Amino acid sequence: MARSLVPDAEGAGVAVIGAGIIGLCSALHLRRAGLDVTVYDAGGAAAGASFGNAGLISIDSCVPGPMPGMVVNVPRWLADPLGPLTIDPSYLPRMFPWLYRFLRAGTPGRALLAAQALNAMHRDSFDHYLDLLGSERFNDLFRLSGQVQLWNGGPDTEAGRTVRKIWEQNKVKVEELQQHELRQLVPDISPEAKGGLFFPRNGYTVSPRRLVDTLLQCFLEEGGRFRQERVMRIAPEGGGRVRLVTNLDDDVFGKVVVSAGAWSRALLAPLGVKLALDTERGYHVMVHGPSVDLRVPVLDKSRGFGATPLENGIRIAGTVELAGLDKPPNLKRADILLEHARRLFPSLKGERYTMWMGFRPSTPDSLPIIDTVPGQPGICIACGHGHFGMTAASTTGLVVAQKVLGNKTAIDADPYRLGRF
Repeated sequence: MARSLVPDAEGAGVAVIGAGIIGLCSALHLRRAGLDVTVYDAGGAAAGASFGNAGLISIDSCVPGPMPGMVVNVPRWLADPLGPLTIDPSYLPRMFPWLYRFLRAGTPGRALLAAQALNAMHRDSFDHYLDLLGSERFNDLFRLSGQVQLWNGGPDTEAGRTVRKIWEQNKVKVEELQQHELRQLVPDISPEAKGGLFFPRNGYTVSPRRLVDTLLQCFLEEGGRFRQERVMRIAPEGGGRVRLVTNLDDDVFGKVVVSAGAWSRALLAPLGVKLALDTERGYHVMVHGPSVDLRVPVLDKSRGFGATPLENGIRIAGTVELAGLDKPPNLKRADILLEHARRLFPSLKGERYTMWMGFRPSTPDSLPIIDTVPGQPGICIACGHGHFGMTAASTTGLVVAQKVLGNKTAIDADPYRLGRF
């Protein structure tokens, strides 16, 4: 058990708001540094996007969302009921500032810079998870299997040229697959798939939920505290201290880390912090008792979804719905995912199917926000990881701990600064 270097007194410890993958990696790194740490989350561990994601750990995935030429595809995607993107018309006015920034980020130059920052965040993910969990738990939870991508970005398109330049600049290891090689890796794939790409250094976790639960268990074993309470207000006080008011209590801390995912914006707004953050609603379908023997994750980039072989079945996850936090789930989106999966794997059947919808906290440039609040150095923000949360969490947690301690960060944190928007 780590020995606390900070006395257990009012205003001396660190509070982490959010028990998702980002919050718990941050909390465990902070506890390992000897700090007195308390995690808050009303829903418990992995109650949001950390539960329902695809489970991919993609250290060689560094292509940002906004890319050159993407804007011309948007009308086609929106017109296709099976397409990877849908926008609720009633939410569009509120979403417009985010979308405007997203489109502005889709130039070749800005995409290349974002890719460098994503690569820096992702490349050591497995190593940092190994440090956090130890070899026995790491080997139980992760599979370094590689990933297959079916990608339609040809080399003659502007996006295709930018992607290949990104791979070259960031030393991404990727292999071209002919159809017979693809079928060796994925025997049940449709004959319509004529080839693909293989990323041998990527992998996945066999259970996103169990990974987060294990991180919480490690944190508690080492003397951390968890409170299943909803933080209602963050109130800075004199002397650099910060008071947290919850639905059950209030406490004073020396430092606070806001890693509440899609809800971070509402928590920080009363402090005058305007986060360029919105939510991409993602869906998944779990195929329990699948008829298909899937050995590696397969991502269909043209349809915006992936299939991952988790320990309790195959998870079909993906697509983007822009509709905010309040609208009920549109389960037709989950039906569409299952339709895509059956087209990709014609023999796919299951004993039963379960559906889920969650909120990806996303920024317009695909980079997370990891920074302190201006004028409030005791409040650190760590959110906005979008589609890359599971991959980026272990490095994010390290950077957060280093910023809280006032130390030099392991990677250049400037690309993730709050004020870049």
